[in-house]
Amino acid sequence: MCKDDRSALRCPSCHASLVLAAADGGPPPVLVPREPPHPPPVQEVLAQYAGRVVDPATARSGAAQVRAGLAAARSAAAERRARQAEARRAAPGVRGVPHRAA
Repeated sequence: MCKDDRSALRCPSCHASLVLAAADGGPPPVLVPREPPHPPPVQEVLAQYAGRVVDPATARSGAAQVRAGLAAARSAAAERRARQAEARRAAPGVRGVPHRAA
């Protein structure tokens, strides 16, 4: 059986297919399938920026903020790795099992 002739509506408890019916006995309403969402073309998105002039001072300050954020993230990751390595060295062995010297 083709799925195109069935409604996409389902009962939330038993998951049975539901059919729309008119309450006044008239013809049932028509279900129109929704178009799947698609992002707009890149040309349409970038068109609004066409012809704009880049302010060098703003570009420099924005780039500096990005570099500072990346440096802070790198240092935080390095500190986290160092703390993890120190914790591993300080407590050898598996949890609950004492470390045996070989």
